[in-house]
Amino acid sequence: MSGVSNGTYQIPNNPGQTPNFTAFGVSNSIRPSSTNIRTSSTSSTWPPIRNRSTTSTFRSPISNRYSQLHFYPDPTGDLVFNGVASNVYRQSFVNGIQEDTAWRVGFAHTLRFGFSVSAERSLVTNISTVLPLDAAGNSFDAPFSIFDSSSKTGWLIGTYLQDEWKITNNLTLNAGLRFDQMYQYVDANQLSPRVSLTWKPYDGTTFHAGYARNFTPPSQVIAAPTNLALVQNTSQQPEVSTNSPVLPERSHVFDVGVVQKIYPIPGLEVGVDGYYKIARDLLDDGQFGAAYVLSGFNYERGENIGLELKANYTNGNFRAYANVAWAKQIATNIVSNQYLFGQDELNYIASHYIYTDHAQVLTASAGASYLWNGTRFSASMIYGSGLRSGFANTDHLPSYTQVNVGLSHDFNIVAPNKPTTVRFDVVNLFDSIYEIRDGSGIGVFAPQFGPRRGFFAGISQKL
Repeated sequence: MSGVSNGTYQIPNNPGQTPNFTAFGVSNSIRPSSTNIRTSSTSSTWPPIRNRSTTSTFRSPISNRYSQLHFYPDPTGDLVFNGVASNVYRQSFVNGIQEDTAWRVGFAHTLRFGFSVSAERSLVTNISTVLPLDAAGNSFDAPFSIFDSSSKTGWLIGTYLQDEWKITNNLTLNAGLRFDQMYQYVDANQLSPRVSLTWKPYDGTTFHAGYARNFTPPSQVIAAPTNLALVQNTSQQPEVSTNSPVLPERSHVFDVGVVQKIYPIPGLEVGVDGYYKIARDLLDDGQFGAAYVLSGFNYERGENIGLELKANYTNGNFRAYANVAWAKQIATNIVSNQYLFGQDELNYIASHYIYTDHAQVLTASAGASYLWNGTRFSASMIYGSGLRSGFANTDHLPSYTQVNVGLSHDFNIVAPNKPTTVRFDVVNLFDSIYEIRDGSGIGVFAPQFGPRRGFFAGISQKL
């Protein structure tokens, strides 16, 4: 299995901005911005080595992934408005292998064990054109470039052992241990216990409850360090000079839920699931400054609590689903890459629990489809109560709703069991205009809107 994607995106102007600097003799740049982002990625997974017997199974796939991102600035416009024009390049090449074995030990126990190893070679470069500062701290028109580069070969190693114990025909206990070791810009490890219980007291009723200790390394390219000494006494000099390394996240996750088939209404299944997470060094990322690339950081402590309700219904050619989720994630005290923040924001977060930037209180989705004479007609909707905004994420954007419709048809052109599917979709049927971001909040420096009405056609062939 393999895949390739390439994309080029031009960043539109953000109107209403006031020039703050003079560069190359220009102090009032009004020309369209020429900043753009180019991305490419390639991933492949080699067919795993498999071995199966009556009591055990074994599989060992190998994977490769290459990705790069290149942000090109507007050299003059970015300097005039932001005081810095950053040419950012990121590259990552990962090779990995994973092995999983399941061994049935009698009727009641199935042992599962395995390991994974991956090596990543990353390169992060930043060529920033900046302005020097005079003795009074004022910039003057003498642009020059700064080159900052970081490369690293990092390793992620993990192994686990798990026992699936069928206590009775209706009760199953899974318990295990996992060990993770990372060698990246920070070296760290953790031994993580995990346990879950599944109970089916009646036909059509399934209860589950579980606990997991998790260890989450940061993305290596996002965690690459920045040499702040290079930008001292320039227009890019940050207000805060602390630059602690990005750490792995360590968390405790609790989950409980139930799924129930409603037999009086054949085809209807409903469920509810609740979770609670306590995190140390909670990982987050954001787009800081003029370059549209992500930088990582940690909160010292974080909490995440949520509840999800879901329903699925199937009756002949008709299908429908609905989901409603309530969630709250709060965190406090920035402990890495502090230079990304202003001093007032750091002080506030250090003494308050704040909402993280991706925290949305209510999220909902629903959809239905009907198959008629080989053509499937479908409709779906999404709802969000609004992501965070304002100083230290103390506010949020208005709610939004988007409706989509589509149809698809299978043609037996190649073979009866290998259909050719042709589809047509309308995204945002009512052309609702809504903001996902307004350019404020933590790690959000530009407004972003949901998609306008769009018409899409596609064709796929089953091989």
